[in-house]
Amino acid sequence: MTQAISMRGVTKSFRGQQALVGIDWSVPTGCIYGLIGANGSGKTTLLRLALGLLWPDQGEISVLGQTLGNENAEVRQIVQYVASGRPFAVGFRVKEWIRYASLLYAEWDGSLCNKLLVALEINPQQHISDLSSGLQTSLQLAVAIAAHPRVLLLDEPTNGLDVVVKRQVLQFIIDMAAKWDTTIVMATHTIEDIERMADTVGILYRGRFIFQSELDAIKAHIHRLRVVIPQPLPQFLQHDPRILQVHHQGHITQVTVEGRLEPMAAAFRDAGAVLVEPVDMDLTEIFRVFLEKEGYSREALRWDAL
Repeated sequence: MTQAISMRGVTKSFRGQQALVGIDWSVPTGCIYGLIGANGSGKTTLLRLALGLLWPDQGEISVLGQTLGNENAEVRQIVQYVASGRPFAVGFRVKEWIRYASLLYAEWDGSLCNKLLVALEINPQQHISDLSSGLQTSLQLAVAIAAHPRVLLLDEPTNGLDVVVKRQVLQFIIDMAAKWDTTIVMATHTIEDIERMADTVGILYRGRFIFQSELDAIKAHIHRLRVVIPQPLPQFLQHDPRILQVHHQGHITQVTVEGRLEPMAAAFRDAGAVLVEPVDMDLTEIFRVFLEKEGYSREALRWDAL
C-alpha cells in the first residue's frame, strides 16, 4: 500500500531537549489516522515535520513518495495543516485572506470555499482579528479544504467549536476523505473524536510511539475482566506480565489484561474464579492504560496527595 507519510529514524530536539526520538511512522494513503498522546508528547512537532515546517535532526521523511528537502513547494500544494491557536495574519479581512490563498494553490476551489464560509457563518467582511478562536480555526479549515489537499494534517481542529458545529465539521471531514481519498491525520486530546473517525491510531509518549495499529486491533489488545476469586490473587497470576491493572471492589476484582482475552479468562477460571466476564472499555480507558504502563499516572495530582 502506498504511504502518504513515511518517517524513518526521525529525531528532533529543541534547545537540547528531545521532542521526538527515533520515530518510525507510516500513514497509509486514504486512511484517517488518529494521533493521541499526553501534553508534550510530540504530536505537533510530528505534524510540522510532515509538512516541512521543521527539519529533523536525524532521519528521513517522505510525503506521497516525495522525500522532503530544503525546497518543499510541491508538497505545500498537496498537504494542508490546520492548527487551533496557529498565528494568523490578523491585519487581513477574511475576504483578503481568501484572495491571497486563492493565488497560492493550483487546485483552488473558490466556489467550495464560499460555500464553507456560509456554512460556518464566517463573514468575509470581518477582520480576522475580530473572529473568535473557534472561527479562526474554522477559517483555516475552509481554506485548507478549498485547496483540495491530498493530505490534511489537523492539530486540535475542533478547539473552540460548539458541539453542533464540531459534529458537523468532523462529519464533513469524514465525507471529504471518502470522496476525495484524502489522507487525514488528526492529533487531538478529544479521544472520543478519534474513536468516532479514525481507522488507525498511534499513541505517542515522550517523543516515541508506544503503540500503532488499526483501531479495532488496539481494542482487541487491551481487555478488562470482572472477576470473583478468592483474594489474594494466586501467586502465578500476581506476577503474570499480561496483567496490567488490578482493582478490588469488595468481593469483585477488576483486572485489565494485555493480549488475547480467552487465555487470560481461562487462567482465572482454572485458578478458582466463580465469575469471569468481560467489561467494555472505550478508547479513553485504553489510552490511560497504555500511559500508566509507561509510568504516566500523575498520582501527585490528587487532592489527598497535596
